[in-house]
Amino acid sequence: MKRTYDVLVIGAGPAGSTTAERLATAGYDVAVLEEHAVIGEPVDCTGVVGIEAFEVFDLPREIVVGAVDAITIHSPGGIPATYRGTDPLAYIVDRAELDRTLAARARDAGATFLLSTQAVDVARSDRSVEVTCQRPEGETRKVSASVLVLAGGPRFAFHERLGLAASSLLWRSAHAELPGNTLGHAQVYLGRDVAPGAFGWAVPVTRGGMPYVRIGVNSHHDAPRYLRKLCEEKFPYLLPGDGPLPYRSWVVPVLPLSNTYGDRVLAVGDAAGQVKPTSGGGIYYGMLSAKEAAETVCEAFRRGTFSAQGLSSYEKRWRARLGFDLRVGTLFRRLFARMADRDIDDLFHALHANGLLARVTGKVSFDWHRELVVFLLRHPKLARIFMRRAIDSWAEPAVSDLPAV
Repeated sequence: MKRTYDVLVIGAGPAGSTTAERLATAGYDVAVLEEHAVIGEPVDCTGVVGIEAFEVFDLPREIVVGAVDAITIHSPGGIPATYRGTDPLAYIVDRAELDRTLAARARDAGATFLLSTQAVDVARSDRSVEVTCQRPEGETRKVSASVLVLAGGPRFAFHERLGLAASSLLWRSAHAELPGNTLGHAQVYLGRDVAPGAFGWAVPVTRGGMPYVRIGVNSHHDAPRYLRKLCEEKFPYLLPGDGPLPYRSWVVPVLPLSNTYGDRVLAVGDAAGQVKPTSGGGIYYGMLSAKEAAETVCEAFRRGTFSAQGLSSYEKRWRARLGFDLRVGTLFRRLFARMADRDIDDLFHALHANGLLARVTGKVSFDWHRELVVFLLRHPKLARIFMRRAIDSWAEPAVSDLPAV
């Protein structure tokens, strides 16, 4: 194992590989440290990616296993609201293949991938950042670089030590993929009994020519239990007999870090909390931020300085791109989390009245939620429903302070 590189990246997910590809293309010596033996495994993601991401990053259609061309959202009382577009909103991808595709691009650009290599410690000096790595056979090695990029997901063990913050709010998430399919399109389920403070979902996919349903839950706690409950109530015919439900569970940071840079270090993707607060989706936001991280690091090499001040332009860049949507989405999520089930039912009744649902669906965008959220929170009747539980108890920016879009 080589000991010294220009840049070390921890994590071979979409944000890490995108950062590595762009830096390697610029001519820098980049190593990606990936703790797993196979890139893309295990899969801790539902894998829904907006159409815009495919266009911006030229993603291959071969990784697509389904499409989101319509969504029905169910209120706690069973009131449906359906969006159906003329074109797909998003694709459902084979997430493992997405990771491997982006890693292959980075390799082709010249990046080195060190698999089965877990970063267990980090130390910083005036001249470099040194990462202690451990391999399965117990071997320990140290590698160093001028800059370290944290892209290993919502793991914050190194953040505080390196002068970065950690995400203060994590959703628990769990999903299962079950054989069989009776779904015509994607479904979202709301309610305290479904997923406290968040939501459950189900999307149809095709793998190897066979139909499946990918089912998941985001929740503030005990996501696997709520996932099992959702499967039993909505999809009992798909469950594997009396055996355990096969699922994956992880955490999602739904608040961005207060700072994502320090001396010789940047954080990108889930490691920076660059996640949509409304849905928990982070693939596209992480890749967009990776572009900004790579450009910032390139500038630092050109100047020959890697101080926090010199890397601070990274945060300005990604917040200029994502910050407004993150702020508006966070406001919406906090209001939604306080709503009782009957408030949500009232909201759906209001949407079905006076043509509001058609006006709302006209503002739907998979990746950018600002226009939809601002419309919901500025409409007098809808805003009253959202604000019922918050007026006397929550000191946050008023809805009237939201900028127009």
